[in-house]
Amino acid sequence: MKKNFFLSVIVLVFILTSNSVAGENLMVFCGAAFRLPTEEAIKIFQKKTELKVHVVYGGVGTLFSQIILSKKGDIFVSPSPDIMEKIKAKGLLVPDSVTNLAYVVPCINVQKGNPKNIKELKDLTRPSLKIAIGNPEIVYIGMLAVEIVDKNFTARERDAFRKNVVAHAEDFNKLATWLVLGYVDAIIGFHFLEGWYPDKVETVKLRPEQIQRIGCGQAAIIAHTRSQELAQQFITFLNTNEVKDIFRRCHYFGSPEEAFHWIGMKKPVGGGFVVP
Repeated sequence: MKKNFFLSVIVLVFILTSNSVAGENLMVFCGAAFRLPTEEAIKIFQKKTELKVHVVYGGVGTLFSQIILSKKGDIFVSPSPDIMEKIKAKGLLVPDSVTNLAYVVPCINVQKGNPKNIKELKDLTRPSLKIAIGNPEIVYIGMLAVEIVDKNFTARERDAFRKNVVAHAEDFNKLATWLVLGYVDAIIGFHFLEGWYPDKVETVKLRPEQIQRIGCGQAAIIAHTRSQELAQQFITFLNTNEVKDIFRRCHYFGSPEEAFHWIGMKKPVGGGFVVP
């Protein structure tokens, strides 16, 4: 807890100082699950506009707190509409600035070759497996993971699953890294991770009835922005076909219909779950 607190303070100091750099620039708070395509999009945007874009990636709960505490930032990228609604309810977003980016579906991610032969959700209750999930209080996929376990496992199966969970990541990047480096056998993650690491990761799909909801990445202008015009320029760029193609190349779904087709069933987009 102390380590995470001090890391948050360091990030907050970075935000406060970098947002006061002379010249025109933008500050983006981005959910870590959208890091790869966002990084690529920002590189192109900076070349086109000669603007400097500073980015903080992290769990959305942590980013939410940083926006409130720092009263800084221009753009917020969230993995789910309900999270965006929460920050909007706090008066922290410019009205009508929200735009959809891409859609994400929860699944099981395993190491390439699936050495533990994990074929379905209940395999995660087998003894001696090492599993990681996101911290459900600050990481969106962590909340989805807890919901999936809660809705699909018996009490005995939930206990067996908990015994296998060796770590809770504070953001999606760390969760993915633990799997790629072989620290864990499996994670409850997102479908696109195999696209991030095609030589390291495989996807084990959940059955349609095991998925309660999917995520929708959204971007919006933060009310604290120092330049709504520049922030809107970035939002407009995110809506271009060029950026949509970036997300598709990174294996994100460009529409809910694409996600539903992959799942095999229509599902709610966004929505919350109260973690027990």
